[in-house]
Amino acid sequence: MRVITWNIRKATESSLAWKILTDLDPDVALLQEVLISNIPKNIKDLFDIKFHTAIGKTGKPQDFGTAIFVKGKIINELPLSSEYDWVNQELKHFAGNLLSCLVQPTGYPMMLNIISVYSPAWPIDTSKYSGIDITTVKLKHNPKLWVTEILWSALKNTNLADVPWIVGGDFNSSETFDLTFSSGNREILDRMEALGFTECLRTYNGKLTPTFKNPRDGKIVHQIDHIFVTHSLSPKLKKCITGDKSIIFEKSVSDHLPIIADFKDVQSIQSDVKKFINRNKWVFAKTMPEIPHCYIVRDSLSENDKKLFDEFDMFIRKNGYTTKYYSKQYTYFNVGNYRYWMIENILNRAELELKK
Repeated sequence: MRVITWNIRKATESSLAWKILTDLDPDVALLQEVLISNIPKNIKDLFDIKFHTAIGKTGKPQDFGTAIFVKGKIINELPLSSEYDWVNQELKHFAGNLLSCLVQPTGYPMMLNIISVYSPAWPIDTSKYSGIDITTVKLKHNPKLWVTEILWSALKNTNLADVPWIVGGDFNSSETFDLTFSSGNREILDRMEALGFTECLRTYNGKLTPTFKNPRDGKIVHQIDHIFVTHSLSPKLKKCITGDKSIIFEKSVSDHLPIIADFKDVQSIQSDVKKFINRNKWVFAKTMPEIPHCYIVRDSLSENDKKLFDEFDMFIRKNGYTTKYYSKQYTYFNVGNYRYWMIENILNRAELELKK
């Protein structure tokens, strides 16, 4: 599976950006500064597209927006929410800057939660929050409040375990800023890591990789674009690079490079195994109501089903993802609306929390 994020800088319908996009052949693309009327027909035919207009500094709509392109199906939008009412007001205000969807890429066995991020280079006006304590959300090392903190507050209030998450886009934040004119940018990355996210470009390359060409002096030193993924995807990261700056920058396609992240393919379960999990009787775990789930005991199965049980066990070990479910850590695999995991000779399943 290939995921890209790219600020395409208001690409016209005839822009080279669209050819670059098709040549990159992403399964999922998180795009920023998109002009909806300029998306060519061949692009619309390739992808299921969700688009929202971004908001400007004065509160008026921008002439561009944020988009999610998927080869497959966009199932529904994901409403983001925080534990704080004032943050929820900002999430509503910046809905076109933080576009979130549940998607199902073609050929990929699991659904994905996606957020395409466009965090503006200007801060949020906090004068309206006089008398409200915003310090629990605001960065400790920056005096201002930014859209990145609104995003963080929402993610902190979200179940990040059941379905893999991909959060990517133009964050307008680079840790190199901390060395020059700003502060708190490293804190943004640390916060995402503390939530369980891996920043793909830095992880793969082992260092900061610039993605932005400064329009004033032409220097290429800042990485203000990012792709973050949760633990269920990070072990499957195969490669993460940027697009060709000799084309994108020299031909003025954009002042941002695309980030291209490739993930190992996840196999689909065999039809016999799927029939096995669908036809067997699942027993509700009455003794553990605080952890609602059902189970099948291997010893109660026929000889043929025991073989399918063992096959599914090996499949989960090979293709699953390791994360915590309540206080325990296991290896899981999602099929449909359920997550499955093994504990010795017991196959367990629990319903996924899918926002609708």
